[in-house]
Amino acid sequence: MRVSQRRGAIFAAFGMGAVLLLTGCSAENTPAGSEPGTPATVDGQYAIPVFYEPPSPLPEGEHGDLISSEEVTAPEGSRAWRILYLSELGDGTPVAVSGFVVAPEGEGDGPDGDREVIAWAHGTEGGGRNCAPSLVAEPATELIDYFDYDSMLQQDPGVPSLGEMLDAGYVVVATDYQGLGTPGVHQYTVMDSETNSVWDSVKAAQQIDETHAGNDMAALGWSQGGGAAVWMAENTDYGAPLNLVGAAGLAPAANNGPQFARQVEPGPANATSQAHGVALELNVVNGLMAAYPELEASGMVTPEGEKALVGAANQCVNHLAYVINSNVPEPYETLMQPATPADWQKRLDENTAGYTAPVAPILVMQGTADTVVNPNATTQYIERVCGFGEPVQYSLYADATHQTIPKDASGEFMSWFADRFAGVDAPTTCAPAGSPQTAPEPIPAP
Repeated sequence: MRVSQRRGAIFAAFGMGAVLLLTGCSAENTPAGSEPGTPATVDGQYAIPVFYEPPSPLPEGEHGDLISSEEVTAPEGSRAWRILYLSELGDGTPVAVSGFVVAPEGEGDGPDGDREVIAWAHGTEGGGRNCAPSLVAEPATELIDYFDYDSMLQQDPGVPSLGEMLDAGYVVVATDYQGLGTPGVHQYTVMDSETNSVWDSVKAAQQIDETHAGNDMAALGWSQGGGAAVWMAENTDYGAPLNLVGAAGLAPAANNGPQFARQVEPGPANATSQAHGVALELNVVNGLMAAYPELEASGMVTPEGEKALVGAANQCVNHLAYVINSNVPEPYETLMQPATPADWQKRLDENTAGYTAPVAPILVMQGTADTVVNPNATTQYIERVCGFGEPVQYSLYADATHQTIPKDASGEFMSWFADRFAGVDAPTTCAPAGSPQTAPEPIPAP
């Protein structure tokens, strides 16, 4: 199946690759449960535990304030907690957000025993509350790739290189983002809403004394979360007094505006690319409509596509993509409008990274065989952000896919984080000011 060129390329999206039919959870990886007889909200295949139901009204306080926490199973030599905390949408509306934090036991080497922090921003899970990664019984684990015969999950819980991060002495905190786990429409790819959730997860982790989480932090994101990470490097005021030493994006969703404007050359494709791309676009439509009430769905989707938006609001992304792949032979032509209206394009551009100078170093890692985030879109983002003359490191991995890039690039991002925390000058692959930017030669994937 060839991807429609009306979108320019594989839609630079944000999460989880090809479409699989996934079944329920194994006994080892069932969602977090409530005590017998405890009421819970049912959402999709999961009963959402009462932990995820915030007080109503929300407690008074500052964004980043911890509402509640509960200890969960942790890797040996560490402790972990599921967390619920205050945050804000991009327009300043207070919301509750869930996630989890993992910390080595004992104090760190920093002042007052502080530890450096890695904030993990996950890739696309979908629009339903039940898609939150922290819902699994043991979220404090290495990234679980559901593209594996041993996986019984419908999402990617965990954190890549978690064991190495803990061995290095880092506190690791992972947001679910607003609207996943907790109530509300997930403002997917609304960048301030997403990144506020990331910043505030670190502040919430600091309020668990046993974490010893300090102010020095780095961000690591994949796909949807990769876009959030590089956006954080441009917009640090909200996170003060946190000190962002660097932001690393794995196949980041950082070029939405030009892609919807059909200004990106096509990239790699496979048999499920169209269905998955449309599933991601439907999530974008839902997310932006939640943030910008003036936007009308009819500008982006057909009447049949408006029916599909119901699925985008409630289903995890691979479920939605499977439904589309099974029922809609030409999803772009059937579900999506042929052009992006000006009011929608304006909001998409406002939520696209690379138009503002970064104030923290950036590392971007992209696979050349990625059928989810178009490598050409990532290169276009790099060309744009390099124009500001700040340090941006761009690494292409030969034949790496969207699913393999977190593992393929782990050595690079772990070394890069260590250097940033140590105060080493950040490297850059950007050409000198005024020179044309070109993609680097691909690195052989491990």
